[in-house]
Amino acid sequence: MQASNNPQPSPRVADEAITIDELAERVGMTVRNLREWRTLGLLPRAEMRGRVGHYSPAVVERVERIQKLHGEGFTLELIARMLDAGGEAADEVMRLAGALRAPITEEAAATEPATDRLARISASLEELGLSLDQVLDATARVQAHAEGMAQIFEQIWMEHIWEPFIEAGMPKEELPRIQETAMRVKPLALEAVSALFTVAMDAQIEKGIAREVGRTAD
Repeated sequence: MQASNNPQPSPRVADEAITIDELAERVGMTVRNLREWRTLGLLPRAEMRGRVGHYSPAVVERVERIQKLHGEGFTLELIARMLDAGGEAADEVMRLAGALRAPITEEAAATEPATDRLARISASLEELGLSLDQVLDATARVQAHAEGMAQIFEQIWMEHIWEPFIEAGMPKEELPRIQETAMRVKPLALEAVSALFTVAMDAQIEKGIAREVGRTAD
């Protein structure tokens, strides 16, 4: 018997498609939230089979990637614009976004890892006479300020570099500049914070000395 030139998908392949309920279960979201994402344009159109929509299993990876980017600070609206600008290469756009943002969110390779530096600093503070509780309290207070500073630089990069790049349709000729900028943001941020802290620390020391001299005179 001659084989058909237009073979139909096997039942196994067809059964690989998943419903929105199955998708919600796999990615740990509610059906309601997934429908909101679909309204924002974050999900592709479902293939209707009767009155039930079905998605390719590949949509699971897309949702997980969106969850990761959203957890790292990308708004859903920005992700939607990225997907719209990327068109058929939407998933590649999200991979690019994650890769470009990595130099800001991940610890760059260094001679001494950040955790080791923090441990060394804590040990030095204890040698100066601070108790472990005092060291932990000081570390927590500094961390709160550090997170605020990191958010400021992140917002600057997103608003003035990444979002305009998305709005312009992600022109390929701009990619080298965007990549270079992403690599330079963290070192420049660290240098700026160090310089500003030095100035602030010197001013604080001067105020402290003046205060103590005045108290002694009194």
